[in-house]
Amino acid sequence: MKKNKRKKKVVLNLIFNIIALISTIMAIVFAVYIYKLDMIPDNYLRIFIIALIVIYLILLCFTLPRHMKIGFKIVACIFLLIFAFTFGYGIKYADKTISFIDVINDELKQKEEYSIKTLQSNNVTEDNLNNKKIGVFKNENYDKLTQKLKKKYPKVEIIDYTDPITFYEDLTDGKIDAVIASDNVYGLLETELEYLKLELKKVDKIDVPVDTKEHDIVKIVDVTNTPFNIFVAGGDAWGSITKVMNTDVNMVVSVDPINHKLLLTSIPRDYYVILPSKGENVYDKLTHAGYYGVEESVKTVEKLLDIDINYYAKVNFSTIEKVVDAIGGIEVNSDYRFRFYEPENGMNFVYKKGINKLNGKQALGFARERSSFNDGDVQRVKNQQKVISGIIDKVSSSKTIINKYTDILDAISKSFATNLDSKSISRLVKMQLNDMRGWDVESQNLVGYSATSRNCYSIPNMSLYVMKQDENSVKSASEKIKTFIGK
Repeated sequence: MKKNKRKKKVVLNLIFNIIALISTIMAIVFAVYIYKLDMIPDNYLRIFIIALIVIYLILLCFTLPRHMKIGFKIVACIFLLIFAFTFGYGIKYADKTISFIDVINDELKQKEEYSIKTLQSNNVTEDNLNNKKIGVFKNENYDKLTQKLKKKYPKVEIIDYTDPITFYEDLTDGKIDAVIASDNVYGLLETELEYLKLELKKVDKIDVPVDTKEHDIVKIVDVTNTPFNIFVAGGDAWGSITKVMNTDVNMVVSVDPINHKLLLTSIPRDYYVILPSKGENVYDKLTHAGYYGVEESVKTVEKLLDIDINYYAKVNFSTIEKVVDAIGGIEVNSDYRFRFYEPENGMNFVYKKGINKLNGKQALGFARERSSFNDGDVQRVKNQQKVISGIIDKVSSSKTIINKYTDILDAISKSFATNLDSKSISRLVKMQLNDMRGWDVESQNLVGYSATSRNCYSIPNMSLYVMKQDENSVKSASEKIKTFIGK
């Protein structure tokens, strides 16, 4: 009988020791992850480590000694198991955070999607495309595009076009069987050439990688004690952030981390600007700079405002919608009563003048609408700033960060990219968690006057709406940013 009792006690002690070992290992691994993550303020981290060591020493003193009563050991092991499960979840979230930062810090492999289209009435399909004539709307990726096209369809005859009207007229007249252009170009042409009433169907698509040189534009600073500029490029599409697209949102966010102040400077999408990498006098709409990668947009805005941009953040429709939903919605103060209507995407919203509580889709509609306003894009960029401010106000509250942490990561993991390095991201989060202060947000907008131009680099020889620069507006915005940054 005594032998059985001793045997039972040995087994129980072994189980208690295993639980203690596993729980201790989990605590050590969690501490290593927290240290590696480097987002917890140092004073909090020290308190946490000291408290953890003390608690574990006490629990192990009740668990490991053989002479300790079984009841005490059982209670201590229950606490050790609770800690083990808690640290297991903590490890999962910390690993998720590290993976998230690695993903958004990867060099942004951008691609441009080209669609092969034909008339709805044509019998052209992917299967019989190989013997057809295809009109190619030429751009800078022409060589890569035609190489990939010829590789997939070796027998196609390629006809080059630079004039958009002839491009479509030849398709209508049967001189070519299909056309291929980037989805961005199609969007523009189908809007500007709506009078042709073309009904097209998609036959196939080809993705072409876009060369990026983000290392040429990053200007690293200590983001916790030095003011800096981030360019926010908001693409006009849903889905993958790697897709090259127009930029509906073009905003410089000037950050003063010392005084917790932000200055938002918005530039209308149709602003008529020089594309620096294309030549000294090569003009286009600012939104078209996005065709050539976010790096081109950064250089364009730097030249326009005569400032340095340290980092960029690229977002799209999916980012705004998912983030706002993840943080439980936002509030914006609308200057007008207006409606956003886009039935193909299930969007039909009316916004009242004054305070509006918005979910993701509603916030996106609020930021996109411009036809309802007399000053069009000028009011739209103001509304975009209101949405950004609403997100900042909500996210900078401790309750939202803690309660919605994983939801926010999930929301933006595939629809957000930045060249802000992981160390700087960690420092910013640590700084925010350390004092939990709100941010004072100030806004300014560039303005101009409506015009048309046939001299847009991306779509030449076609009369397009542009917004010509107001020099005083540009100068004033530039000076304000330089003063804010301290340069």
